[in-house]
Amino acid sequence: MSFSTPTKAELKDMLGMLFSKLDVQDCDPVSLEADDLFFGLYLDDSDKPVTLVACNLAFAAYLGSSMTMLPPPVAADVIKSGKLEEMMVGNLKEVMNIVSRLFMLRDGEHLRFSTLHPATEAFPDSVSGLLANVEKQVFFDVEVPRYGTGKVGFIVPSA
Repeated sequence: MSFSTPTKAELKDMLGMLFSKLDVQDCDPVSLEADDLFFGLYLDDSDKPVTLVACNLAFAAYLGSSMTMLPPPVAADVIKSGKLEEMMVGNLKEVMNIVSRLFMLRDGEHLRFSTLHPATEAFPDSVSGLLANVEKQVFFDVEVPRYGTGKVGFIVPSA
């Protein structure tokens, strides 16, 4: 299977459908063992786990708040508490669903978002297996105006 990773322009265009005036910049990969991450698991058409998207709590809180116009202090409080509100989890799942298309650029095979897994909970074997076999990862800083900057990464395991 082959999946591409997006450029910052492709990510900005895709997220720009939901959020205006985002700033997206390349950044160094984050430690995939950090405890403030969320992992979106993606499956192929035969329901086989094939790839992941990772984001930190700040990305989840800022985008999750902005989507439903919660004030920036709500996002800041969530980051301090370390726990997303249920509405933000739903919004993050929607973002994970939308960015699945970025893996299919340049003739990548079809996949779909399946489940969201916080790093604070034990991972199922499907997520652990992919994390143990990372071939390529690309991360971005995404600044949501009035809220702040979070990180999101696209992770492709070895075939």
